[in-house]
Amino acid sequence: MNTLDTLRKIFDEVFEHDAERAEIKEDSSLVEDLGINSIGMLYMAMAIEENFGVKFDNGDFEKLRTVADVVRLLESKK
Repeated sequence: MNTLDTLRKIFDEVFEHDAERAEIKEDSSLVEDLGINSIGMLYMAMAIEENFGVKFDNGDFEKLRTVADVVRLLESKK
């Protein structure tokens, strides 16, 4: 499973099927398209850290606007 597919699975689990996995694309906006608010970002980050074994820095969140931003950040932490 690639990074995007794993993220789709995480979003589906964390946000309880609010967004269809097929609708989650790399250019999807975390806020506008997926409706993730600040608390949702926290839950998303915790799930991603657990699943990918990475640790986010506080400054990382300022860079995350789209799903592609999350993918790039995860790939840079590998």
